[in-house]
Amino acid sequence: MDNATRVMDERVESTGVKPDGLGGPDVFIEAIPDSEYSIRLFPGSLSNSEYCLDFIDSRTGEPVNSPFKFDLICVPDPNAPIGSDPMFRMRPLECAFGIEADKIKPGNEKFVFRDGQHCVLRRPGLRDVRFTIPIRRRPQAVLPTPDAHFLHFPQYIDYYD
Repeated sequence: MDNATRVMDERVESTGVKPDGLGGPDVFIEAIPDSEYSIRLFPGSLSNSEYCLDFIDSRTGEPVNSPFKFDLICVPDPNAPIGSDPMFRMRPLECAFGIEADKIKPGNEKFVFRDGQHCVLRRPGLRDVRFTIPIRRRPQAVLPTPDAHFLHFPQYIDYYD
């Protein structure tokens, strides 16, 4: 019984809960060029470094499901060395739970990203739209210094032809 009580008393951190209205200081909205819609980013799970994305009608602020034909693609960081994150197409969170895209309740569709991911919104016949998911800074934990020698190579260098 104690084990069941402990499990039931644990705080559950959810992801994908849409903000009321346009949201607060940690919600970001950007209009999509050549479109009547905007992208809204809102916090997901902090411990999993997740941010969520949905589409909203720019005039009303109301969330909408996939308002036009598109591909939403995560791409490697253009400033990172080769071998960083793979490129992949995003699907709505609901599809991960077996709900077909056309069965998602109107306005409920959302996509889940990791902080810092680089994204491309690709629409037929229009220029791509690129953006990066925000990275939330958190206080750095004070870790014990390992018993090791440290070499200090530069992390970034300027390269000139």
